[in-house]
Amino acid sequence: MFKSLIFIFLSLIIFTISPLYDLNAAFLYKSYVIRKDNGRDILCDPYIVQKDDWIFKLFSQRGEISQKDFPEFLRIFKRINPHIHNVNRILPDQHIVIPLKILSQDSMLGQSSGIVTIPFVTISSIPEILKNHSTVYTIKQGDWLSRIIVQGYSADKATTELYREGIKLFRLINPEIVDPNLIHINQKIYVPNSSIRNQPWYKSLFDASGNIVEKIVLNDTDGFSARDTATVAAVAGEKDIALSPLNQLSYALDAKLLNKGIYYFPMQGEEDLGMDLSIFPVIELKNRSRIIFQEHDMQEYALNAIKSFWKNVIILPFSQKSSSGQLFDSVINSVYKDSVKNKLSFSDQGIEINIFAKWIVEIPLVTENRASSVCINFVENPDERTPGSICSYLESQGVIIKDIVKDGKVTHNTKEVQSCGADEDENVIFIKDRERKIIVNNLLKAMGYKYEQNINITFPYKGIQVEALSSLISLKDDARLLVDFENIYGEAIIAIEKAGMSLIRIDAEDKITTVIRKLLNGIRVDYTSNPIFFVAKRSKRYNVSLTIQGFLFKDIAGHNILISTVPLHNELIQFLRNNDLKIIIINSATKNYEDKLEPV
Repeated sequence: MFKSLIFIFLSLIIFTISPLYDLNAAFLYKSYVIRKDNGRDILCDPYIVQKDDWIFKLFSQRGEISQKDFPEFLRIFKRINPHIHNVNRILPDQHIVIPLKILSQDSMLGQSSGIVTIPFVTISSIPEILKNHSTVYTIKQGDWLSRIIVQGYSADKATTELYREGIKLFRLINPEIVDPNLIHINQKIYVPNSSIRNQPWYKSLFDASGNIVEKIVLNDTDGFSARDTATVAAVAGEKDIALSPLNQLSYALDAKLLNKGIYYFPMQGEEDLGMDLSIFPVIELKNRSRIIFQEHDMQEYALNAIKSFWKNVIILPFSQKSSSGQLFDSVINSVYKDSVKNKLSFSDQGIEINIFAKWIVEIPLVTENRASSVCINFVENPDERTPGSICSYLESQGVIIKDIVKDGKVTHNTKEVQSCGADEDENVIFIKDRERKIIVNNLLKAMGYKYEQNINITFPYKGIQVEALSSLISLKDDARLLVDFENIYGEAIIAIEKAGMSLIRIDAEDKITTVIRKLLNGIRVDYTSNPIFFVAKRSKRYNVSLTIQGFLFKDIAGHNILISTVPLHNELIQFLRNNDLKIIIINSATKNYEDKLEPV
């Protein structure tokens, strides 16, 4: 049975799904995330590192990429897990994403949203599958159930939560044991193995309250079949697929939407209360609070029963005719109240970042003891969305951008032109030295000017011809501009200018910005100091702006050049290069600056 389950799961992963399925099957769901890597969508499996895990073991268990090209798989893993500094040493409880497959554009429903949910279709009951991950144990004198569960299921990581899960699984696969306290010698029982926790569908066995999902009954018309999945995957690249406002909301808040089937609430001494999720959809937030949307009034006794079972629940009115904007306003203002803001600002190594959004909320990360600032906007069309390189950069700073197309359609992002590694791109130039002479030489060459150092010049001074050592910039129309590094003083400078030559004097105490400004003024180019870049092709009202310390101008060939006097993150370099900018990065504080940058 288990082999059949694995076969179907793998079929879903590679998107060659058989249309045959069991209408009475149980459905389990697993969510995957989409990560951007060099302009490609990578289907990834979020994973928490377990004891005795190592990278090769994880790679060998899953993923199309690892089977085809292991070195490429490893490179992708490093780029999408920048917090893992040594791939040969991963630690228990670390959160990673494992790349599974390189996706073509829009090959899966919800791909552009960054989250993909795949149903697992089981061709037998859940208990039968669980038995394949259990050990048959014969009760001996002195045994008691709790010790058996701990030893068999959670010995490697004994926690109260795991023990409770083990008990629930035990009861599911041993239905004949009515009272767990009444077991007898020589009785044979099934004990779930700890290895079951590593199965990709394990988390789908439990809902947010920790109950077995077998209590959710899916109707034939509401269930998500293998055939449905295959059809969606097939047509996704051919036409846009509309997402409902509730789907948009759950994506924006990184929440789980329950809108199919029946959710049962246990009632003491009465029949369990069933709530039809198609009539009363539920969104489960990361902080474990829940929102129930009701288009029709729910009976008072049902509301009381639900509130006694779900301690942190909000009941909100909802109409199928509500727009996404109305729904977002209602939910965000109810859940986050006074903490909602419209602007977020921070600095990063001299770069000022300002984010303006319709809603900015703090959403806790379940895996870490911190929260992410989630910035939510509606945009008119896909081309207005924030570029992927900027989204990746901001995510590294703890900021998540959620741009939602107003019509709710799933479409692909505008493809970004990828630049090569910074040390290989002729349009990304690093100047790293303390010497002003070296900086000026490298800068002028990068700007396309002919520059000659240490040449003899002659000029009349008080009736005699005087020689001096200087450097020379050749400008348009054979004009010449001298660059002096404190070799010429006083009246000699006046004499040179009277002789028809222009001169720039670079002093030892000049700051690097002063040196650059003197050069730009001397060669007479118009420039912008500390330029501001709005990253998305939309109104400044809801956009992200980057203020970079440096100078923006056109070179002698008409190309846009940015001289940055602060370090630039790799994703920022990629964004600027995608906007046809030649980048010169100057850092005179260290000679190892470029080594500190990650590859683009």
